Amino acid sequence: MNNIAQFCQKCRAANDPQASNCSDCGTPLMIVTFPKSLRHQEEITPSYYEDHLLERISVLEFRLAQLAEQLAMGYELISRQAKSAEEDHLMLRTFYESLEEIKPELSELFAREFSDVYLGKKKALETENRERKIFDETIAAHGRPNVELFTHLVKEGIALLNNGEEKQAFKMLERAILLSPKNAPLHLFTGERLFHSGEVKRALSLLDNAYKISPQNTKTLVLLGTIYAETRETEKARKFLSVLVGNPATSVCANYVWGMLAALEGSWQEALIAFRQASCETESAEFHYLLGCTEFELGEFQKALLFLEKAVALDTGFADASFMQSVIYEKTGELKLAKLCRETAFETKETGAVCLRFIDSKKNGKLPEYALPF
Repeated sequence: MNNIAQFCQKCRAANDPQASNCSDCGTPLMIVTFPKSLRHQEEITPSYYEDHLLERISVLEFRLAQLAEQLAMGYELISRQAKSAEEDHLMLRTFYESLEEIKPELSELFAREFSDVYLGKKKALETENRERKIFDETIAAHGRPNVELFTHLVKEGIALLNNGEEKQAFKMLERAILLSPKNAPLHLFTGERLFHSGEVKRALSLLDNAYKISPQNTKTLVLLGTIYAETRETEKARKFLSVLVGNPATSVCANYVWGMLAALEGSWQEALIAFRQASCETESAEFHYLLGCTEFELGEFQKALLFLEKAVALDTGFADASFMQSVIYEKTGELKLAKLCRETAFETKETGAVCLRFIDSKKNGKLPEYALPF
């Protein structure tokens, strides 16, 4: 038993198996070198290999003890922060409740300001994450030649776009495309931004290239279907949209564009089917409004009113939906209801509402020849 030792996990000094603390550094010895039932059997002598394993186990045990201590410190820190956040939340809640009792309008103003700040920060973070993802995908799709120059051009192009310097930005991005002509993410990103800037022809050229390089990219298909629908190239638009309508991730957008395309052609039954399929995927005031307007064009006024009522119920400030209700009521001779809906539409004063061009606060105003979205 003389060569049996318990190794210290700190200084690794050999100690008597019965010792509870290291004789050199005083550290508590935390391992049992062999079972208690064997401690009085002198014929059992561990080998050198066992001693080596015990030393390694002692070090591992020490590392685990350190990790447990760090986890305990982390838990304590998180607990303090959670408690502090809870106290801050309680203080703000008390402040708002007091403010609401004293001056309700000021409370609403504060709440709106905080909400705007939060939404602004959230939107900025989402934009930053999206741009970082696009940048990473673009760099990853580039080959070896001129990597540093290509990276610089893409980074500068994105920065210029964020600063509103679109002309210079597109020059940078087009130079990057010359260095990486098979880069689908770069063609897609540049084409999309050109489309949003009103450069439809240049956008189409780049998006067609992106489609040839990566024909399965759903974002490319959505953009091409939308642009061709907008330029009224119906066959090309339907070619791309037909691939998207069966995809749950893109069916709403694809059916919306398909419905508007059919409406432009006067195919109201086709438009109705497309809008109905889109509305099955999402509960939206906009789609109920479009369904109501399509039924209006088909002459189904009662069905149209049901959809428009759903739209107004989902969005009480939907001025165009209220206005279309007034148009139908006027056509069916229910003038009091028509006047009420017309006044409701005017009072909402929704920014960008199409109906504003037909509404006069003093007179009834003229009726539109078609439903407002068409």
